[in-house]
Amino acid sequence: MKERIVSAMPLISLLLFLFSGFVLEDWLLGLTFFLLIPLSVVLFSKNITKRLNQLMPLIALMLFLWLALGFDAAHPGWVVFFLIPLSDTIFNGKLDGRKFITFAITILYILLGIFLDDFWHPGWLVFLLIPIINTLFFPQKTISFVHKGRTFFNDSFKHENSDVFEEDELK
Repeated sequence: MKERIVSAMPLISLLLFLFSGFVLEDWLLGLTFFLLIPLSVVLFSKNITKRLNQLMPLIALMLFLWLALGFDAAHPGWVVFFLIPLSDTIFNGKLDGRKFITFAITILYILLGIFLDDFWHPGWLVFLLIPIINTLFFPQKTISFVHKGRTFFNDSFKHENSDVFEEDELK
């Protein structure tokens, strides 16, 4: 049955497109129904959680387009893009310090925008706190730079072959 639905999805999408155009007189909304074709493959696959997590950007885009084009609700509709990192955290089950800071700053931004009138535009500056806090309190464990098969930096930020590095700098 699942295979039949996936096979019929292009025709279903075409039917919804034509219905949206002729009956609702909204051709742009109708175009978004063609995104159901790859979505049906995801929803009817064997490992649905993995596929759903991989295609969450497509799903969020489809939801946003439906809200924006079908209901003229692009302003509150942009919130669906938060489903992308949220689904990654839920399906992978890992919430480390770096992700927690990202979620906390995002919630702070939404709360500032809701409770402080006209604070959406300058409020986006709080997102600059994410890389600052993550760099200060949750640094990366290793940093390495590989060029032409040679590693130039190791964990202590020193070069393994300082003579090779200096030669490359001079060239």
